[in-house]
Amino acid sequence: MKTLLFFFAFSLIATLSNAQECLGIKFKPGTSYEMQSYSAKDKPTGRMIYTIKDVKSEGSSTLISIVMQSFDDKDKPAPEMAVKYTCTGDELIADLSGVVLATNDAMKDMEVRIKTNKLVYPKQLSAGSTLADGELEAETYSKDTKMMDMSIKVVNRKVESKESLTTPAGTFEVYKIGSDLNLVNRMMGIPVRVSFRSVSYRAADVLFDIKTETYNKNGKLKGYTVLSKVDH
Repeated sequence: MKTLLFFFAFSLIATLSNAQECLGIKFKPGTSYEMQSYSAKDKPTGRMIYTIKDVKSEGSSTLISIVMQSFDDKDKPAPEMAVKYTCTGDELIADLSGVVLATNDAMKDMEVRIKTNKLVYPKQLSAGSTLADGELEAETYSKDTKMMDMSIKVVNRKVESKESLTTPAGTFEVYKIGSDLNLVNRMMGIPVRVSFRSVSYRAADVLFDIKTETYNKNGKLKGYTVLSKVDH
């Protein structure tokens, strides 16, 4: 009986020691976030599940290791992807690489070498404020042969308003953030460019966006993703 109580107490202490808080966001291993994606006509197109695997301190920063699992419209899973976030106490630095890899099937068997990877959210958001540009640059290789250069730039980021938003995961006070995304894939020196508009809704105490809308260059809604479930 004493052994069982000791094991329970040790497990509880270990769990609590790994759970950390930064910028008002609680990071705890095992917490998962489910994101459901829809077309512009509200048809389900897939979902993603982000699960916090590890939380640790490094200097004055908190490092959050996350595994992302995506599913298509028939709920068929894709390979898991590793994602890392960093919280410095003044800003949250988001990792763009997992999203890129999960949405590019052609890259799943290639080596991806990340050169630049940063999207920053400041400690406090306020309506009317502008945010720093985000960027990801990467190279893909197959058997040490370079196949493609890839670049994503997130620009014109502005906090447009503060409002209340309800999803299947609950009701949140969110900041509406508009931005432009410019993607360039370059194969054999030939660039393929895609640009679109993104509108995200972000709560101060939640790691991921509560909702994200994607529009084409003419302002037509192409699809959206909402936070559908949080399991602690």
